[in-house]
Amino acid sequence: MWGLLAVVALLWPARTVGLIDGLPLESTIANAVLLGVVLPALLWFHPRFLRGPLARVAILALFACKALSAATMTPDGWCVRFEPQRPLVKDAASIVPHSWDVRADWLSEPPACSAIVRRPYKGLGEFPVWFFNLPPPNESWPDELDRPPNAQTSMIVSGFIDATREGVLELQFPHVMHASTFIDGVKVDGSASLARGAHHFRVEAMLTGTGWRFEPRWNGADLWRSSGVLATLKRPSRFDEVVRPWAGWLVTALAGGLILAWIASLLVSIGSPAAIAWMVGSSVVLGGLAATDHVEAARWCVAGLAGAALVTVPARIRNVFGAFVLVGIPWLTLIVASNADQIGRFTLYTSGDDFWMYQRYGYRIVMQGFWLEGGSKQFYFQPFYRWVSGLLHLLFGDSSAGEFFFDGGCLLVVALLAFQLTRSSSGFRCGVIAAATTLTVVAWGLSWGLIGRGLSEVTSAGFIYLGAFMALRSRRGSLAWAVAAGVVASLAFYTRLNNLPMVAGIALFALSASASVRRYLDPRAWRTRIAWRTLVAVPAVLALGLLFFAWRNWHFNGSFSLFSGTQLQMLALWQPGMSLAAVVPRWIDSVLMVITLHDPPQFDWKSLPVLFGAAVAPLAVVGVPRFRDVPALPALFFLVAISAAFVARGSAYSGRFSVHIIGVTCALAVIGVERLFRNATSVPDVGSVPWGTEVAAGRSSLNEQD
Repeated sequence: MWGLLAVVALLWPARTVGLIDGLPLESTIANAVLLGVVLPALLWFHPRFLRGPLARVAILALFACKALSAATMTPDGWCVRFEPQRPLVKDAASIVPHSWDVRADWLSEPPACSAIVRRPYKGLGEFPVWFFNLPPPNESWPDELDRPPNAQTSMIVSGFIDATREGVLELQFPHVMHASTFIDGVKVDGSASLARGAHHFRVEAMLTGTGWRFEPRWNGADLWRSSGVLATLKRPSRFDEVVRPWAGWLVTALAGGLILAWIASLLVSIGSPAAIAWMVGSSVVLGGLAATDHVEAARWCVAGLAGAALVTVPARIRNVFGAFVLVGIPWLTLIVASNADQIGRFTLYTSGDDFWMYQRYGYRIVMQGFWLEGGSKQFYFQPFYRWVSGLLHLLFGDSSAGEFFFDGGCLLVVALLAFQLTRSSSGFRCGVIAAATTLTVVAWGLSWGLIGRGLSEVTSAGFIYLGAFMALRSRRGSLAWAVAAGVVASLAFYTRLNNLPMVAGIALFALSASASVRRYLDPRAWRTRIAWRTLVAVPAVLALGLLFFAWRNWHFNGSFSLFSGTQLQMLALWQPGMSLAAVVPRWIDSVLMVITLHDPPQFDWKSLPVLFGAAVAPLAVVGVPRFRDVPALPALFFLVAISAAFVARGSAYSGRFSVHIIGVTCALAVIGVERLFRNATSVPDVGSVPWGTEVAAGRSSLNEQD
């Protein structure tokens, strides 16, 4: 409950301008990073902070402050209304488009305001005109008259200015905006001296070209950061004039204080100066390189995160939480620093590409209300990512920064599961190396270009590995976690239908993460090594998810099928009438395409961990010496995942069909290397390996941080 209250209180759009003012998160860099990245990490890895009275008082105070201001105060900002000269999208009730701004009347049709402006727009990319990505009503691609520089769009900005003393309002517009400014109904040119009191403000413009700019200034300074003047949606009341000077700072202080106290509590819970020093140092290196435009150098430095294996940490954090501190936080710092320029700017997508399709469908779902239809009746393009993209825009506004941050988080989940699988059999240090290796393969390879691209593969992989985590947790006796794993597995399938075998493989996490295949040849091990509750619950919930998906297709298309309207028949490797001799080369090519991370397949030394891990899995299953003690769970999980490559072969966006196997193969690669160098004669059991004390310590620390 307190986690939910914290999210609502922090994300609730504030009525006043501030550094941390809630949705949309693109309003400031602090807003986007603290609420879009730091808050989810704190909720997942340090929920214990919310048990304290200080946190609860801050949450209730912030909630009450925003509720009171919503009931009594006029919102900061001006209403921006766009009216394109041509219809933009099918099934729109009016020509006025919605921006991705929940502060505007985004549920109304037509909206009185497309967006609320609370900051200067210094170029076309900062204007809330994401709607130029929408297709025309005939659902074809936008033509040259639908987008800048040839599009013609009317813009009306209206609101009030309340000055506590006389001042000068300056507005300089480029000629391509054809703008006129009116103060209290009187047209002004360039600047106007305003007397103390409230004044009605209005700008009428016809936007053409691309050189747009809207930067109102008060006495030579940014209007939105100036003291002694208010820019409000409606005429401010006397109450507004009294409380507004400190109300914005109060919201920022409460929200910022809550987040900072939470971070401080996280550092205390780490309790290891060495771990904190490594976390800070590696974050500064990766983030500093990215922030100074040396992203390529930062990508190469990701491999250095493997050095965290040499850091001495206390036994209580030799778990997933410790891996997050040592590897995860520096990785997220790199993701944020390298994509911070996306905050507050919209992306104009290339028409006709997959990512453009997901964007247009996301708008149709969220802004036009086609939640069950999903933007199209037939899922020729992958289904669920369109919901994801729409919801991310609802959080981050017109900006695509949310997709970069979300993809980075999904890849971190993949790396942390690689850590968990490796730690269970080979120790904490090997687990850290596996996590770092996973992120290194991503950073060095083609997968890096998929981050924030607006495709479905990274999201599906994130759901798969998150579901696997939940299934692992359900082994400790919680049916709720098994049900949650089944739900997340269903979402993973919805996101990328190709991944159905690996999605079903989440049920394998009913197995022990450390027992080998040969252990399961003894039926007596089934009672202690298999969590039957997990083995039954996960497939059962997944089956319900598949049933719902088939029903949805029947409802819209009359076909009770999982793959109705998709590209399966076109991409299937075994076509009707094809001989086995003809299909075998296609199978080989498809598998090589996946494990080499290249299309067409080609050797790349940067993919060696994936190639080696892919070889370890079958060697472990058939019982080859030195590999027969590799745990059955990751080996079988990979083999189930790669089985999809024998069914269909995708194309385009090289490397995307390999994302889902990177984590498990890197775990297998590290486990395989550890088995190769282990002294088999002196350490016959995994519990007595040199790092076995860490394995035991890790198992004993399966607390909520894990």
